[in-house]
Amino acid sequence: MSLHLLARPHHPAAPAAGMVWKMLFDRQQALLHRWAPPAFGRALAELGLRRDALPNLLPISQVVRQRTGWTLLLAERPVTESAYYASLARRELPVVSRLRTFSEFDQPPGGPDLFADLFGRVPLLLEPGYAEALHELGRAWELGSSSAAVALLRRFTRLTFDQGLLAPAGGRPHFYGVSLLTSARHLHAAAAANPSVYEPLANAVRYLGQPASAEACITAVGPRPYFVAESWADLLDVIQQLREELVKAQRQATGGHAQLAESGCGLL
Repeated sequence: MSLHLLARPHHPAAPAAGMVWKMLFDRQQALLHRWAPPAFGRALAELGLRRDALPNLLPISQVVRQRTGWTLLLAERPVTESAYYASLARRELPVVSRLRTFSEFDQPPGGPDLFADLFGRVPLLLEPGYAEALHELGRAWELGSSSAAVALLRRFTRLTFDQGLLAPAGGRPHFYGVSLLTSARHLHAAAAANPSVYEPLANAVRYLGQPASAEACITAVGPRPYFVAESWADLLDVIQQLREELVKAQRQATGGHAQLAESGCGLL
């Protein structure tokens, strides 16, 4: 699906969309007052995101462009995985234009909607460190040409940009993962987690490089780890470690294919 620059000033919403936006905005604001990074609230105000009005996308995209150099791209539905990462590598952030309905209030089908993308992803884009880390995540996708590398990248993204925490040394954790910022269910689960399940982000790549334990941590019903970055620079450093692991995964995949060919076990 092709992407295009945000050009329409208002989301083409159904009459009830304003109430859906207001209820989502109010609920998350009430839940996030202790958990969102301080910069998150400031960014909401700078972007003009309000509870009582559907977002005006044109000025929002202009603010983002002026402040960060990033471009917001409008898509009618979530883009493919490869298109999403490729966009990040170009400093472009896809934003789904569709807003969920009342019947989809807690779990919109088919992936993120306007609220998840605009409320959960765009405000922190005004933080230079976060924006640079997101850009490097997109560039890392270029190294994910084997199935093992792609799986590692997916798990890393899920447990950082989707459900990650940020805490200066000795400070109280804040949520920066989009699921924690926009989903009441995920926010409550993280807020109720015992601090013993917090893991330094420096351990993430090594931990996620073990497929069995990584998959178990994602799907387990019991306590699961939350990876905590000390700063955006910390997140950026770990993405560089991720790149190294992706290169190793690619080399191992290439070596495995070569061994199969030499043994005559390759596929015809």
